Amino acid sequence: METLEQELARFPDGYRRAIEKALERVPVRNGVVSIRDLWLETALPMDLIADLLQSDGIQMPPHIVRVDLERSPRRGRHGSSS
Repeated sequence: METLEQELARFPDGYRRAIEKALERVPVRNGVVSIRDLWLETALPMDLIADLLQSDGIQMPPHIVRVDLERSPRRGRHGSSS
């Protein structure tokens, strides 16, 4: 029987595979993918997605240049009074 430690060590690989599959399905805008789209596709916490992306363990498809890690929607695009 697998120990708890071994079982937990497998989780990051599963998360990486989920993100890599999601990268093939999410919208790409000018080579950029939003972390929010990855979050919606995978239901993984955004912090976990960001950590895995920053650890260089994710294989990026050739059509993706980068992932935008900004977590909140941009505000003030229309009619902002700055």
